[in-house]
Amino acid sequence: MPEQWQHELRKLQHLDPPPGLWDRAVLGSSRQPRRIRGTGRIVAPVAAALAIAAVAAGTFALVQGSGPAPQRPGPVPASRPGHFVDPGLGWSIRVRAGLTAQHFLTPGRVTSNGVRVTNFPPSLEAPSQGSPPMGWLRQFPADGVAVQIWSDEGGPAAGPPPLRDSTFPLSPSSFQRVSPYVGGSEPRPWYRGLSGDGFGLTAAVWIGPRASRADRQAAWAVVRSLRFPRLREGTFWLGTYYVLGPASRYPTGSVTAFPRSSLPGSRAVSAKVPEGFYLIHAPHAFYVIRRLAQKPTPPDTTCTLAFNKKAFQFYCPGTSLRWNRIGRPVGANAKNAPGWSLGLVPATVAQDGHILFSPFWGGVLGVDLHGSPWG
Repeated sequence: MPEQWQHELRKLQHLDPPPGLWDRAVLGSSRQPRRIRGTGRIVAPVAAALAIAAVAAGTFALVQGSGPAPQRPGPVPASRPGHFVDPGLGWSIRVRAGLTAQHFLTPGRVTSNGVRVTNFPPSLEAPSQGSPPMGWLRQFPADGVAVQIWSDEGGPAAGPPPLRDSTFPLSPSSFQRVSPYVGGSEPRPWYRGLSGDGFGLTAAVWIGPRASRADRQAAWAVVRSLRFPRLREGTFWLGTYYVLGPASRYPTGSVTAFPRSSLPGSRAVSAKVPEGFYLIHAPHAFYVIRRLAQKPTPPDTTCTLAFNKKAFQFYCPGTSLRWNRIGRPVGANAKNAPGWSLGLVPATVAQDGHILFSPFWGGVLGVDLHGSPWG
């Protein structure tokens, strides 16, 4: 097993908090393995974002003032405050004077895309396994500091979209000390997983034992400067998420219909939600039920769901088929089709308050939970 995966598994064993609502859903489903923090989720549409990254890898932007200015790939010294924008997902950081930023894109079974910020020239030729390459950490100077922020696509595990993005700015207290990635003179890094605009990233900070106070502050300033772009309602973000309205628009207990005609996206995307969907705001989560209901076993039954607000039930018009607020069959439907539940798909509250829904996920809450979004 590559050393990077071994490291991630050690972090999973020792550092993960107790499973939350959606973690329990994943743990209870044989179809969705639990996400290992620090690895990317396996979502085919994210290839679009990686394609952007591949095309834009040569346009590493470390700009001063306003407006991105394409630069040649590779390390760019920040003699004055600079602004790095990730070419794939659009997140950005500020790099203080005295630090060097370098964008990297390492394709493979696990494709990593991110930035490495150091106060020393890293030895990138050092042998390494895993993605991103970490061999440069073996020769870490005692007065060195480094920050690395990256996203991974692929890997040994995947999980559903988060219920909510991380809170920004990131606090140093939200990081946890973990074991070194590769050993050598590498100091123990500070580590955390995070989510922005529905995408998972990893951030790690290394601080040498003799690093100056100014360099330590500069490293954590990079972390605190991490921001994600504001989203625009009515768009299809990076070929992965429908950007809906702000969360404040949908009161707790509300059910909002989004017919297909109101949604952006290509025909291929339309095929994932041919009739659109309902957005439900439960006290503890936003989630989605697709409007097109298809019975999973013969005889085949397909209908476009309607919603009865008074009874708070979904139903197939002209039939006795009824489902409650969490997609469980009720009434005669509970006896005639006990196994036909509606899939619940998580929706994400983005860092800027918009609701995100990815049509490429199935009903990852179709399991018996110890709790429910409704408490």
